[in-house]
Amino acid sequence: MQNRLILRLGIIGFLSLSSCATSLSDPNGRGHGSDLDLYELTGQSATRQVTEADIAAARSGGGRAGSLPPRGARVLLVQSGAHQPDQELQDAFRPYCQPVLWNGQSESRSNPYGKDKQVAASAGRRLRLVAAQQGCSHVIVIFGEIQSESRNLPTAAVSWLPVVSGIVPSRHSGTRLLAQAIILETASARYTTVTAAPRESSGITTEDGGDNINSRRAVKLKAAAYPDLAEKSFRK
Repeated sequence: MQNRLILRLGIIGFLSLSSCATSLSDPNGRGHGSDLDLYELTGQSATRQVTEADIAAARSGGGRAGSLPPRGARVLLVQSGAHQPDQELQDAFRPYCQPVLWNGQSESRSNPYGKDKQVAASAGRRLRLVAAQQGCSHVIVIFGEIQSESRNLPTAAVSWLPVVSGIVPSRHSGTRLLAQAIILETASARYTTVTAAPRESSGITTEDGGDNINSRRAVKLKAAAYPDLAEKSFRK
């Protein structure tokens, strides 16, 4: 299973949003097929054995924690799984930096039958090379997940009956958005991560309206979550 950067959150209230999950870059529900992952960006191996010496080195300052770029910096902005960052993401980051937009689709995941571990492991270095060529101090890669659920209500059996305001509401649907960034230093292999506060929205819908409503909610949730993520991605 793909190593995702997304933080798993507990159930809030009575609505669980874990029954369907897809990438921020693929709201139509085809999952995370073209997303980058942590190992592609850092070059670390999921199968490498971690030793006590590794932990001791990290604690003594030999770890890989990176810096945040200053506000106004020129950065390479990447949305995992997308050909380029979506408009909501661009709008959120422009007040904080000079973004250079770049492709965030995984070369190794786009061809599962010809997956090349060396290509995957060098993804972070290739992005850092582009950042260096473009005069960017950092690479910011945005990851995210849209979780959704729809439940039948007791009125579902008669949802076809006309009423004064239209159709009897028959489903309760909800959408949750999680967003996180991994920030790579161009000049070194060091990196850090930041996470936006989760956003969610839910309500009552008709039988046929849930999918469209969830899509519209996702757009609104992006507009709310991205500015929070942008603010946290830069030094004040």
